[in-house]
Amino acid sequence: MDRISAAGNLIIEMKPESWRLIANGGGQEQVLVEAAPGQPLRYVPVFAQKRRLPDTGALSSDQIQRVVLGWSNQDESWHLGLLLGSELASVRGSRWCEIARWPDPDTSVFGEMATQAGRSLASALGRSFNFIEPQPGAVEAPPPPPLPALPLHLDDWTLEQAKMLQFRRSGKWARARVIRIIWYTLLIVVYVALSLLTLQGQIALPKPEFLPYLGLAVAALLALGIIYTLFQLLLTPNRIIVDAATRQITARAGSRQRWRLQPAEYQAVYVSQTLAKRSGADGASVFSYGELNVLLTNGKFKYLLDVSERFKSSEMVPTRSDLLVELKQETVHTDLQAAAMYVAQALAVPCWYDRRGH
Repeated sequence: MDRISAAGNLIIEMKPESWRLIANGGGQEQVLVEAAPGQPLRYVPVFAQKRRLPDTGALSSDQIQRVVLGWSNQDESWHLGLLLGSELASVRGSRWCEIARWPDPDTSVFGEMATQAGRSLASALGRSFNFIEPQPGAVEAPPPPPLPALPLHLDDWTLEQAKMLQFRRSGKWARARVIRIIWYTLLIVVYVALSLLTLQGQIALPKPEFLPYLGLAVAALLALGIIYTLFQLLLTPNRIIVDAATRQITARAGSRQRWRLQPAEYQAVYVSQTLAKRSGADGASVFSYGELNVLLTNGKFKYLLDVSERFKSSEMVPTRSDLLVELKQETVHTDLQAAAMYVAQALAVPCWYDRRGH
């Protein structure tokens, strides 16, 4: 008779006529599992509960496909178990049923002992024995470089982390439009005054004579420009909020919500940039224009913002060819790309980089 110790105060007892798994707790031994040639595998309720086995207390040979022993990189242990049939596996949610394990970081201390236990169990059950050789552990890749720290300044926009991740448009955008409205208003006054004074005869008619009417037409166009600019000020979002908790994207103009995207409505973040080439010995590169969009589930795009961004880069060589690749943290080279990665990570979706030739 051979007796082998296993993790968890377990003992495997091997005889020509039987194979038993015994719990040795408090100096008292309790048989948990027993296998004998020509007999079903029998087990106690506590063993069945931990491994989601039928409460009948037995597994027939038809329900067991093979006995398997393998070494796991994850916990650096040998694992001995059963590979169960598909019908029982569908009920349990797994084909694997562990019997015993042996911690063994060197893979050579308990390997022979575990193999002996596995072959003996396979013989008692009348099933084949599979031995899985230890595989070299995967070499962990170095962590990607961190993204640029927030806030990020992107032309008229600033990406910052307040209560939530948000893009905030600077006040200079609104001020520029207010100044435009003032200038348009002054020009309208000038054009209308000169045109009316000319048509009333208080000012000599110019040559050609249709110029006063052209002045009124220009004043009308400027008035339309004022109306359009006012709509921009009132309706164009000045904040785009990315809520990582709910994965929603919300655009607001002041306190008014302009639109909102739910997680089911989008599938990826797209950053598009037009690459231009600068002359000079330093080989500087310029992204003259960039856009941030969200790819919707219907295949269309939702525009978020656009920026003009200039930078010097040795990693990206200017080219006229277009390129579409998935953007990773380690391949981020511009602030707009970094902003896109922040958004994609908050929304838990892929980020794609679309480079356009200039």
